[in-house]
Order: sequence, then C-alpha cells, then structure tokens
Amino acid sequence: MGKKILIIDDDPDVVSYLKDVFEAEGFTTFTAVNGVEGLEKAQVHRPDLITLDMDMPARGGTLFYVKLRQEPSLAEIPVIVISGVGPRPPAIAKNVPVLSKPVDPKKTLKLVSEMIGA
Repeated sequence: MGKKILIIDDDPDVVSYLKDVFEAEGFTTFTAVNGVEGLEKAQVHRPDLITLDMDMPARGGTLFYVKLRQEPSLAEIPVIVISGVGPRPPAIAKNVPVLSKPVDPKKTLKLVSEMIGA
C-alpha cells in the first residue's frame, strides 16, 4: 500500500480534485469534511500526511490542528494547509506549509514528496 494522505476539506470539488491528484501518484487517500471527522479518520487510518482546509463547519482547521498536536500518537503527522483563507492563523506552526486555492498540482506533489519522502 502506498503512503496515506488524509484530505480535510468541506468543498467536494476540492476533495475530488486532490483525491485524483494524489491517487494518480499512487497515494491512498481518506477524506473528511470537517475537523471533527478529520480527527476521527486520523486516529483510525494514521495517515502519513494531512492536507487541511482552514474554513470549515463543525471544527475548522485551526481547532483541528491544535487537537491533532495534543494527541501524542498523531502529533508528528506532517500537515499542509490548503486554503482560500488569508494569512496563517497564529495557532498553526511556522513550519507548516500553506498553499492557496486554487491548488497547483505540481507544487503540491513536490511539497508532499519533500515532506514524506514519497
């Protein structure tokens, strides 16, 4: 099985697009529509990397990120923020890459490769 990526975004078009981009490169993907579901999926699937939207219902990206980093078994999972929302929220660590929508697939895949050695 290839490396696993969890895509957390409430926009079905973005989710579908990212799934296509990652699966075409041999990654296994899982998806969640908000931070609550994202945390559950991260606990179950233990992804190698998470892409995270910031502006979502139920639990947005910032709260998800804080909860993820508080969970010892999940705290080291690399995160890439992919969002249409402005500047980096203060709670997101400075070493977490932030990509703007619309997504550039080549740039995204290069970053994923650098972060998880895929």
